[in-house]
Amino acid sequence: MFLQVVFLALLALLPMVNPPTTATLLLGLSKGMSREHVRRQVNLAAIYLFCTLCVSFFIGSSILDLFGISIPGLRLAGGLIIGFIGFRMLFPAPSQASGVDINQSIAFVPLTMPSMCGPGTMALVISGAAQIAELPEHYNRVTIYSAMVTAFALMSLLSWAVLKLADPVCKLLGATGIDAMTRIMGFLLVCMGMQFCINGIKEVAQDPVFHQVSQASAVISPTTP
Repeated sequence: MFLQVVFLALLALLPMVNPPTTATLLLGLSKGMSREHVRRQVNLAAIYLFCTLCVSFFIGSSILDLFGISIPGLRLAGGLIIGFIGFRMLFPAPSQASGVDINQSIAFVPLTMPSMCGPGTMALVISGAAQIAELPEHYNRVTIYSAMVTAFALMSLLSWAVLKLADPVCKLLGATGIDAMTRIMGFLLVCMGMQFCINGIKEVAQDPVFHQVSQASAVISPTTP
C-alpha cells in the first residue's frame, strides 16, 4: 500500500506542480542575478515546496476554515498574484530593464507560491487529506500519511532537479534570449492569472449558496414596470 499511495500521489501532483513551467519562470526572473544566488533560490524553493505541501495536507483545511477562505477565493488571489508578476515581466520598469536586485528573494513567491504550489495544487492536497480522513478504520493511517510525506519529498526533489536545469539554459540563451524569454513568459503568466480568476469566478457561480442568494435578491428586488 505504501508504494501504491506514493505512486498515485506523484501521478496526481506532477501535472499540478508542473516543474518545467516554474523553470521557465525562474529563467525570466533570474535575469541579472548571480549564479550562486540563483542556486540558493532553487534550493530554498524545493524546501519551501515540501513544507507548503505538508502544511496544506495536514492543516490546510483548518487554516482556510479559520480565516474563512474558500477555494475559489484562493484561486482568485493566486490568479491576481500571477497576473501581476507576469505584467511586470512583460512590461519591465526602466530601472528593472537595466538590471535587478541580486539579493531579491524569489524562492517562496513566486516560485513556490503560486507557481508550483498554487491554488490548484493546494486544493488537490486538501481534498486528498479529506478523503484519507474519511477512509474506514481498517486502513493503516500511519502508512498512508508516511507515503504522502514521501511523495511530497520526491516531488520536491524532482522539482529541484528540473529547476537546476535553468542555469545551463540561461548560459545557452544569453542576455538577448533571456530578455525574449522573460517577455514571453510574462505574457503566459498574465494569461494563466486570468484563467485562474475565470476558474474561481466559475466556481463561485456554480456554488448553490450563490444561486440561492441570487434567487432571493431577484424575489426581494422590485420588478420594473
